[in-house]
Amino acid sequence: MVKSVLITVALVAVVVVAAVSAIAVYDFWRREAIAAYPQNVAPPIYSMGSWMMGGCPWMWGQTQSTGGARISIERALELVEDYVSTRFGPGFRIHEIMEFENNFYAIVIEDDSGVGAFELLVDPYTGVVSPEPGPNMMWNRKYGMHYAMMGQSIEPSADMPISSDEAMRLALDYLSRRYGSGVVEVLEPTRFYGYYTMDYKLNGEVHGMLSVNGYTGDLWYHSWHGEFIRELELGVEGH
Repeated sequence: MVKSVLITVALVAVVVVAAVSAIAVYDFWRREAIAAYPQNVAPPIYSMGSWMMGGCPWMWGQTQSTGGARISIERALELVEDYVSTRFGPGFRIHEIMEFENNFYAIVIEDDSGVGAFELLVDPYTGVVSPEPGPNMMWNRKYGMHYAMMGQSIEPSADMPISSDEAMRLALDYLSRRYGSGVVEVLEPTRFYGYYTMDYKLNGEVHGMLSVNGYTGDLWYHSWHGEFIRELELGVEGH
């Protein structure tokens, strides 16, 4: 009888912790709506599928809005800067912004450390800014779900067992097998709290990106961007 009661109490505790964690994640990333886009426009929607090379049960593919004029990469940069300053305050700057067929993609880094903080997407038609799915949410040990659930009880570090060079080697090995005879070049990765994200070239042209977990070596290919269009060069000052 006592054992049965203890098991019931333990199950209730697990459910409560899971609910609180889910609320924390939602609150961290989905605070009040920003005024940079029409208020009747819903945030991007993501669907389930298969993610990561090992066949885990999630994949996030953005459902794109259609119609209307496509915004410029310069406008996308302004929206990202407004988003970061409104939701996170000072201490961050935009490190990189790229235009793809399906979205704009931006890396935000910490001013003081130079370490990658988080990755963002901008809908090219509505201007909606949202956190990028994938590693940004699942592997980010400071600003992702792990941070939202654990709060300040942990002190994340950007020092990882897998080095930047090893992450590049793992990425190159995967991409070489993926594209066969295509000539693949992996570019210098950005280091985040828990993983690396890097662009790559195929036959001399920027083609896409992928991330490598800095603890496990798992690979996560960013399949949601579509064809690369261009990148806006950013100086250190002003961003």
